[in-house]
Parts: sequence; structure tokens; C-alpha cells
Amino acid sequence: MKTIKLIFIILLANCISISASESQSPMGKTWVVFIENSQYQLYENLYKTSNDIKLMKDALENYKIDSIIHKTNLTKSQMENFFFSELHESVLDNEVKSLMVWYAGHGKNIGDTGYWIPVDAMLNDKSTFYNINYLREALTSYTEYLKHTLVVTDACESGPSFYQAMRSIPQNRNCDDITITRYPSSQTIASSGYELIPEPSIFTRTFATLLTHNINPCIPIENIVNQLIIAASRNNQPIPRFGKITGMQDEGGTFFFIKK
Repeated sequence: MKTIKLIFIILLANCISISASESQSPMGKTWVVFIENSQYQLYENLYKTSNDIKLMKDALENYKIDSIIHKTNLTKSQMENFFFSELHESVLDNEVKSLMVWYAGHGKNIGDTGYWIPVDAMLNDKSTFYNINYLREALTSYTEYLKHTLVVTDACESGPSFYQAMRSIPQNRNCDDITITRYPSSQTIASSGYELIPEPSIFTRTFATLLTHNINPCIPIENIVNQLIIAASRNNQPIPRFGKITGMQDEGGTFFFIKK
């Protein structure tokens, strides 16, 4: 009788182990951060940004995302503290391996530098803007823990000081390439071209639609980018910019959205 019980316990333990293994994403623990700046003190308010973010959240429900953080209406000091301290500590404590940061709000390009506009920003005063090179500096300190980083900007172009643009249309990948998740990646995509973003965002809606209607077990970011380029061309919108984040570790991996 004791032998039978022991065998049962071993089998049960194996089943639990297999179940846990099957549910684990090859991307590791994956977090998504939404920064939604819509209620500005001096800039035009954005009334449909919340709906766009909700579309993305709904689309991601079918994917292996371990946590979604949604920050709204951040000042410059709050943005700096969040990326340099709060998020850094959370990524470390929770052993996060893949991180997507999504910014929705106003942006601005000055020279070769892109800026996100905090809700307390002064008009035409770049000292009150959030220089996204500060974001890169913050994220660089995460790379000891993170394997995959994806920064999405639904605003102006990120600027050549932040990323190295792809010289050609990115090559589609497929779910048979999932083993490349073992190689680090640091990528960024920006809707590009606008400082005061249009509402609703064609960029966000297309991104969400692609996730929602994907019938494959995964979808790589390159495949999404190529469809975003097609959608922008059809709607006479600026072409999204895609590339590698300058100075961050990238060994040819990519960001996969993995179905549950």
C-alpha cells in the first residue's frame, strides 16, 4: 500500500512539473509597461488614448504576459524615478526576462534626439521634456537581468541617438525560430512623424488587430512591423521606424508574443 502511495505521489509530482513546463513561455517571465500621458497642463489633451491602451490590453489577454503595469499622466520627475528606480527594482525582484515598454502621448524631435512629453512640460522647453536617451540609460542597467527589451513609442520618431534604424524591411520570422529567444535582443519601434499624435492611433489599432487575429502560436515583432508599414502606406501615414537600441545588448534575438 505504501509503495502504491509513493508511486502516486511521484506521478503527481511529474504531472505538476510537466504542466508548469508547458505553461512557461520561452521568453521567460514577461512584463508589459504602458505609459499613458493624456491629461496635459499646457499641451492638448488626448481623449482617445485610454481606448487605444485598452485595445492593446485586450489583445494581449491571449498571450503569455505575466504582468501589465499601467502608468498614467506622469510628470518628468515621476518618469525618471519610475524607470531608474521603481521599475528597475521590480524587474530585479521578480526575475523578469522580457520587457515591453509602450509610450502613448505627445512627443517631440529636436535634432537627432527624441523626447516624450511629460504632463507638466512647458511649451517648447526641452529641459522639461523626458529625453528618451535617459530611458536607454536606465534600461541598460536592467540588462544584467533582462534578455529581451522592446520599446514602442506611439508618438514621434525616437531619433538616431537612441536607436540604429534597420536599413531594409525586416525579414519575417516564424514560430519555428523560437529557439532564438536564447539570444538577447534590444529593439524599438516608433510610429514616427508626429509630435501631436492623431486620435485614434492607426498605429496602435493596427498593432492590436494583428495580435487579436493572429492564428499562429506566436507572432514575432518583425512580422508586426511589416504589417504596420503596409497599414501606414495605405493610410498615407508616416512609415514606422524599427531598429536596435544603441548601446544595449543585442545578439540577433527578437521579441516574440507567445500565445497561451
